[in-house]
Amino acid sequence: MKLKKIIYTFAAFVFLILFVSQILEAASEETSVVQTKTKIYTVIEFESTFMNRRKEEVLKTLGEPDKKSQVQGRETWKYSQIVKDVGKVWDQNVMFDFGRVNYVWIDNGK
Repeated sequence: MKLKKIIYTFAAFVFLILFVSQILEAASEETSVVQTKTKIYTVIEFESTFMNRRKEEVLKTLGEPDKKSQVQGRETWKYSQIVKDVGKVWDQNVMFDFGRVNYVWIDNGK
């Protein structure tokens, strides 16, 4: 009787370990799918794609910015970790004038 109980307990334990590992694998796969959807642009790609584009086009492509603010009386949007330059991933800032991108610059978040 005790041997049967030990075998069932062991089987349940093995089942739980396999079940939990499957859940963790599925969660990591979902996370990697989300991460691959975020495009990292080079500076040249970003400028050629978004310079002189309307706000609506930027929103459609990049989604909502991480931060909105005013610089020199113009609306600016900041997208975190979206541009790659000098081997690092930087934040990208976009400045609008009359509803169009007229200036972009990258920073390291400092």
